[in-house]
Amino acid sequence: MGWTLLLCCSLLVAATGASADSSKTRQAYERARSGYVALAERDSDVDDLMEWEQAASSLLIFVREYRDPDYTPRALFLLGRLYEFTYEKRRFQTGLTRATYFYESLAAQYPRHSLADDALLRLGDLRRDALADPDGAQQAYTAVIESYPNGDMLEQARSRLGIAAGEAAPASMPEPTPSSGLGLFGFLSGKSKAGKDSKEVFSRSDPKRRPVIVIDPGHGGEEDGAIGIDGVKEKDVVLNISLMLEELLQDRLRAKTVLTRRTDVHVPLQERTKIANDHDADLFISVHANASVYHAAKGIETYYLDNTNDKSSLKLAERENASWQAGGGDDLSFILSDLIQNGKLDESITLAHYTQDALHESLSRYYRGVKNLGVKKAPFYVLVGAHMPCVLVEVSFIDHPVEGKRLATRRYQKLIAAALYEGVRAYFEREGE
Repeated sequence: MGWTLLLCCSLLVAATGASADSSKTRQAYERARSGYVALAERDSDVDDLMEWEQAASSLLIFVREYRDPDYTPRALFLLGRLYEFTYEKRRFQTGLTRATYFYESLAAQYPRHSLADDALLRLGDLRRDALADPDGAQQAYTAVIESYPNGDMLEQARSRLGIAAGEAAPASMPEPTPSSGLGLFGFLSGKSKAGKDSKEVFSRSDPKRRPVIVIDPGHGGEEDGAIGIDGVKEKDVVLNISLMLEELLQDRLRAKTVLTRRTDVHVPLQERTKIANDHDADLFISVHANASVYHAAKGIETYYLDNTNDKSSLKLAERENASWQAGGGDDLSFILSDLIQNGKLDESITLAHYTQDALHESLSRYYRGVKNLGVKKAPFYVLVGAHMPCVLVEVSFIDHPVEGKRLATRRYQKLIAAALYEGVRAYFEREGE
């Protein structure tokens, strides 16, 4: 009798604990979801990028902290919708990349969830309409039909493929119908804020409008930065890229440019943004090359300054901040609030997206397997105190067996410089609107 009572009590405690955990998970999800839904209704044109980044961050934190078979796939689907919507409104390719990633993750990790077929249908639409990948779209639609014959997306998938009930999938995709779109919460279309393909951004007849752009080649002097393949040093590679970028900005954008260093000299981190502020710069771009202890990581990524809980971003920031911290630098937490309040964070996020998009698009045109690591945030001291939009770009992994060899070549460096120029040009064209 005693053992029976003990077992019943144990089961009751376990059930109570499970119920509490479930309630906690549901509440955490609802907080993240409600913030996103309210933002979508309040800012239907995605004007406030900072708020959209924060909404995405809340959902991402939920996905990382909770592995719930019901709510985690819901959060993944909302992330896909969020980034799909920002792509529609702002035409940031990073939004498109992340949307497809989260839809793919949901379908692969939670194939039995009720939203798995929804994710596949959205994935198919993105592949068909935005990525011009009819084969990939057909694969996604076919997966809906074959794997979820009783799902609520079945008829839509059949319609996308142009087949009736009982018919087999066609050998190729039909042309998309004009009614298909990327809308969310009824917002089926919106003015794209991507820059036009204009050759004349700043008038030759108005020299006062020429932008001032400060380019910051990372490290220098006794600071080699990351060491890559065959002993190639980060400080040398990013200086070459920065000098090439300066030439493009001067020739094509008629910009006034300032480099924080032009030779192999040491410039303290706190002096770099001071240079930009002293020149009343319009933009500040810090150029770096990435590295990993495993030498297997690869890809390109662009950062803006903000707090983050992402471990990899914090680790990278710690490496880039090493010289400042060695000199007894203070904690960044109190400094970051000043930057967030100066009204330039939204512009920095915008600049980061245009820069990242241009890098990925340009390099992918000439090389296979270029990994888009996206736009991220991290506490980089070199960006602290800037009075203008500012970003830090990690152009590739210098210690990766493939990317490291590419970075050592003048051709790859020129392509990166040209892509950075295109990102800046697109940013100014958007601002000009």
